[in-house]
Amino acid sequence: MSIITHGGEMSLAPTVRSVIAKTGQSLRQVLHRLANYQFDAIQLDATLSGLRPRDLDHRARQDVLALLNRSNLRLSGMDLFIPRDHYLATEHLDRAMQATLASIELAADFGRIPLSIALPIQQMADDTKTALIESAEGHSVRLAVHAEDQLDELITWVEQVDLPTVGCGLDPAAILSKAADPAALVHRIGRRLSVARLSDASSRDAIRCPIGQGDLDVSTYRIAVDLAAHRTGPVVLDLRGHEDPLNTALDSRLAWDDAGFEV
Repeated sequence: MSIITHGGEMSLAPTVRSVIAKTGQSLRQVLHRLANYQFDAIQLDATLSGLRPRDLDHRARQDVLALLNRSNLRLSGMDLFIPRDHYLATEHLDRAMQATLASIELAADFGRIPLSIALPIQQMADDTKTALIESAEGHSVRLAVHAEDQLDELITWVEQVDLPTVGCGLDPAAILSKAADPAALVHRIGRRLSVARLSDASSRDAIRCPIGQGDLDVSTYRIAVDLAAHRTGPVVLDLRGHEDPLNTALDSRLAWDDAGFEV
């Protein structure tokens, strides 16, 4: 059966944080292994020791880019998933904002890659949101905001902002945990989707699992993501919550490819 698509960027970019945490290997070693596994892009994490904005001066940032280039890997984007309540609690807000603003600057130095963040949209103060918008605009960095449990509020806010630098991120496993359909939500978000992630979860066990082993309809989701013309690719392969992220990455890519398009 042939499926006509818009030909969007559909390759996968694994998140490196889980691989480093589970294997104990260095970023260099992990990049080498992922390249050998025929991945051509990766997703960095601004909370990793050695990759936090405060850890990287200008030369160190250039060294990271050179390492990626030598590994024949693209940089799809960067994650900054700090506890969402840190944007609300007085004792944590300044530090959370400093980390976020510094990560936006780092994303700019890494080639204006998109930054994925999780925000408590409904409860956040307007001046906090404004500061993030102004920084993203000033650095020409696209924010992919995650608020899967406050999706109505997120979409309303993004539409009110109406800037190309502020959009939605979507994590299927988080959506499945709410007994909702990730593909339907991709269509609903439409041109406001900045970055699509790939993950799966089993409602029976309430845990993340390799792609195709949970409740995600992989083919339907893949079609929806491909039709989301304004998103920034590649698709981020989210390896959080997996005990063996490298094998999960390989299994997930096979399932993703199998859900692809026959010609």
